[in-house]
Amino acid sequence: MFEITLVHPYSTNYNTVLMEAQEDQHKQARPEIKDLPDNLDEYDVIILGYPNWWASIPMPIAAFLEHYDLSGKTIVPFCSHGGGRFGQSLTAIAKLAPDSVIKDGLSVHYSGGSTLSSDVALWLEENGIAHN
Repeated sequence: MFEITLVHPYSTNYNTVLMEAQEDQHKQARPEIKDLPDNLDEYDVIILGYPNWWASIPMPIAAFLEHYDLSGKTIVPFCSHGGGRFGQSLTAIAKLAPDSVIKDGLSVHYSGGSTLSSDVALWLEENGIAHN
């Protein structure tokens, strides 16, 4: 498992982080990611989780996807959202990893909902991923 963290993290203040993240979205910035793995050769499947920001992926996710050649890899996306589901995020992933296979994603409302555990279990099963 790898958590995408930034060399220069966004603020922990809600209003400030919104401003910083939106500015990065407008500039199509690629923030520097801390401690990136040298390669992803040992992985065939990448389960990629992210929040839906302004109907797309956050710029740190774009930076991660652009850093690697994901040709032939399978990407299984999931996102959290406040009502916009995937927005255009799946299209953004496909553009940044054009030679990968993108499987069925799971979008989760921020509240999670009472069926979250069963939704995740079904999603993993549908995508051929074992879970415990």
